Amino acid sequence: MAERDVLLARRTSGGGAVYHDMGNTNYTVVMPRDAFTRDRCAQMVAQALQAEDIPAYVNARHDVAVDGKKISGSAFKLTSKRAFHHGTMLIDADLGRLNGCLRSKAHDEIAALGVDSVRSVVANLRDYSWAIDHQTFCDAVMLEFSRTFGALAADNVTVWAEDDADVVALVDDERRRIRAWKWLYGQTPRFVHSFDKVFSWGAVFARIAVYHGLVAEVSLSGSPDSGSDPFSDSDVRACFDAIARAVADAPYEAAEIRRRLEPVRRAGPHAGDLCEWLVAKVGDAASGKHMPSGDLA
Repeated sequence: MAERDVLLARRTSGGGAVYHDMGNTNYTVVMPRDAFTRDRCAQMVAQALQAEDIPAYVNARHDVAVDGKKISGSAFKLTSKRAFHHGTMLIDADLGRLNGCLRSKAHDEIAALGVDSVRSVVANLRDYSWAIDHQTFCDAVMLEFSRTFGALAADNVTVWAEDDADVVALVDDERRRIRAWKWLYGQTPRFVHSFDKVFSWGAVFARIAVYHGLVAEVSLSGSPDSGSDPFSDSDVRACFDAIARAVADAPYEAAEIRRRLEPVRRAGPHAGDLCEWLVAKVGDAASGKHMPSGDLA
């Protein structure tokens, strides 16, 4: 994501990661908890698209699909009295960029306790109708909403304007909250990042356990596949220990790991090699989604 200059945000509802650009429309439906079912709002959206001559339907995973391809994902948040349905709609999104952002370079090296999202073949609405755009989709959904749930009274409709000072203040407060590191990463499920490399002086295996976005445990040893043991060199062993101490409790992001390791780079003859390697691998883990999670929700 960083390589593509794509920003990361975390929503309050569950589900996997979603790519957003100007070709993707997002919607939220709020309803009483006792009126909520997982398919009700998705079915409303599918019917809105059918009215636009797009043969949409709701599949077994509660996604809106056309011809077996996912065009809209759903996420939900339930409280004691309210239910929130968050949805996306791929209208004319850059699907190549989507796939690039949602695939981490370190995917095969990470074992996570979180539940992976099921990968789905996706498509844009433009594949099925050149007439559809953001406004057409919104108008169709609003019309179908009134058919499904009843028309809203004029005095029960609130329109927020971008120049409304109160709205701007609320949006700014929310923006600061969701940009905070603790909100973005502080609830990341435990995962283990394991990787190895053969250096000219020996093969090293690294195992880094991360919990709530912070380094919980670091293990550096001779690679089990190489038969070599760099620990036989006391300088290398001391460097391994210094690295483990330096990154303990550090946020698992390349910039912070680099900063923590800067004093260690001169701790031994191979310290520079090890530090650069570790920083690069942490960067790989962060390149797809910053932290392990899922795919298009």
